[in-house]
Amino acid sequence: METARRVSKLVLVFFLFTSSLWSHTLQAKSISFAYTFSDDLQAIVSAEQFNSINAFALSLLQSAAPTASFENKSATQKQKGQAYVPHILFNLVRTKENELDYNWISPILAYECSELFACTPNAGSQEIDVGVAYIALAKTDNSEHDAEWLSEKVSEYKTSSEFNAQVLPLVTQVSKDFPNSVEEYGLVSLVGKLHANTSNLWVIADLVPLFSDLSERGELEGIAADFVREILHEMGMPDAILSAPWKRIAKEATTKSNVLVFSVIRTDERDDVFHWVTPVSKNLHGLFGIDKPRFATIQDVPKTYRVGTLAQDYRYDIALDLGFQVKAYESWQALVDGLFRNDIDVLFGSQGAVDIGCNPDGLKCETIKLTSEYDISTAYLALSKTDTCVLVLEKLKLASAKARKSKKYNEQLSAWSEMVSQDFGIAHHTENGVVHLWNPN
Repeated sequence: METARRVSKLVLVFFLFTSSLWSHTLQAKSISFAYTFSDDLQAIVSAEQFNSINAFALSLLQSAAPTASFENKSATQKQKGQAYVPHILFNLVRTKENELDYNWISPILAYECSELFACTPNAGSQEIDVGVAYIALAKTDNSEHDAEWLSEKVSEYKTSSEFNAQVLPLVTQVSKDFPNSVEEYGLVSLVGKLHANTSNLWVIADLVPLFSDLSERGELEGIAADFVREILHEMGMPDAILSAPWKRIAKEATTKSNVLVFSVIRTDERDDVFHWVTPVSKNLHGLFGIDKPRFATIQDVPKTYRVGTLAQDYRYDIALDLGFQVKAYESWQALVDGLFRNDIDVLFGSQGAVDIGCNPDGLKCETIKLTSEYDISTAYLALSKTDTCVLVLEKLKLASAKARKSKKYNEQLSAWSEMVSQDFGIAHHTENGVVHLWNPN
């Protein structure tokens, strides 16, 4: 049991450390979107085909995300007295110039590019260069969670028989002018078969106990490793996975193509280094207290609350900026002790921080409850951007969607979840194959 407790703390320390370096603003996924159609394809296809492609793209998103609403309007900026609504652009061609301006949800169509028609960098190893038009979400400070949700929904839908039936009429229609048209990688290619080379894909993991760790025989094990192996199986690839320290992984990812790594905390700063394939785990950060009411947001918490944080932690400055009285502690144990002594009203951390700082032999740890949420950090399976084909990303996203639904992976996930609960006491739950490191209630 002592060994189990030590490993439990190791894995939680990892998430606390990485998440304190890279934080995100929590945003509940929006179910209301504005959209417009880009005119990027207007000069490439006929007017009839242009309208059909636009209708297909909208119908695809509506089918993939039926709980969301979509309104055709060009206003994307927040108006006085109105809440901001995330803005989708349909059939926007991905280029070098706009690469970092949008979250690229999913590709719709590929065409032969030229001096007149924009090309998409690294769009396959076929003999001709192509441009790829996407469903894209305009980037804002709060767009990441909406983009993740939409991307996962569309990737899942594109692996279904319903999508196959939906895309066939469009392929038939465009084939009148583009006889080589096919559906591939979840998009309609006007130029025939596309080539996304994965033969030199290099899969490498950062060692994280219980998620991706070395066994006594030197083999990589853990639920993240199981998930990635299932993805490789779906792609018909060998399941060999290397491991290395994070510093080496970061160096390789910034200098080499086709480097598939996990688990990487997603940040805006890393958008120019990585393609984000799919989430592996999430960690919730917020205010935790004893016998305190639950607040919808951290902004709703009374400013009279005394907030405790770790010394030199990013949350210290955030609490100050929010107007709280803040006290810093040198360790999580000291911070939890301060909470029980009533020196502070709430601590600013994660469920992992509470687990690390609270000694269940001497304290009633179960009485510490979440008072309000602040943010969620997400660890991803990520693909290096340097000279990496964007279609390799699509192959991986589709394979990830299939892996999440596979019987083998879900059995592994269920067994893993039961093990970490019973043997290590780690608070968590799972949603759609993703490990969330907090209790759902």
